[in-house]
Amino acid sequence: MPVGPVNRGIYSDGRSAGAHALGKGYIVTFKHIATGHTVSFPAAIQDFSDAHSPDTSDQTYTSVMDPMIQQDGTARNISFSFVVANSSVEEARYNQQSVNLLLQMMYPRFQYGRRTAIGSYIEISGLSFLRDSSTSNSTTVYITNLTYDLNPDEGFITPGPGELYPILLTISVSAQALIPEIANRDEIDSIKENEGVEDWRQPFPPTYPSYK
Repeated sequence: MPVGPVNRGIYSDGRSAGAHALGKGYIVTFKHIATGHTVSFPAAIQDFSDAHSPDTSDQTYTSVMDPMIQQDGTARNISFSFVVANSSVEEARYNQQSVNLLLQMMYPRFQYGRRTAIGSYIEISGLSFLRDSSTSNSTTVYITNLTYDLNPDEGFITPGPGELYPILLTISVSAQALIPEIANRDEIDSIKENEGVEDWRQPFPPTYPSYK
């Protein structure tokens, strides 16, 4: 049976770092467009870059000294990183599962009986400087690189044998921003073509990192 999207909010029990971020509204949310799964983190931003690169070509003509520059489009490449803090065993376990769900979003979703895959288009919201426009609360991207790093100098939480969680971890994202209508249309068309197939909203395969 198909299941609904998984929505993992911020761990906000007691005096956790997540509770403080939630109270201030400092949240970054990633939505996997194809499945509707979402995962949120406290937006403790470390760095941010937003590069806009025109795609141009030069046209030269006889007796014209300067080339005519033709612009075919503009690429927008975004990169940012943020820190996730763990103040308890429960928060560390919860955040690790949230990281795993985010990692799963990087993998394509293959459809039964077809050799095509649903791409990993992501909608990022919660950061005002990431909005597509003044009327939008999010930016649609294709993530080109996702890295999460432990910060061993900050120490670890060790609740028992076989468990080791960092007090701080850093998530770094590099992405190409897309026109939302294009990304959404590609995904919607793929889903419509696959109507009747029961698995497209199912959880990610068990071989992917676990978020449960």
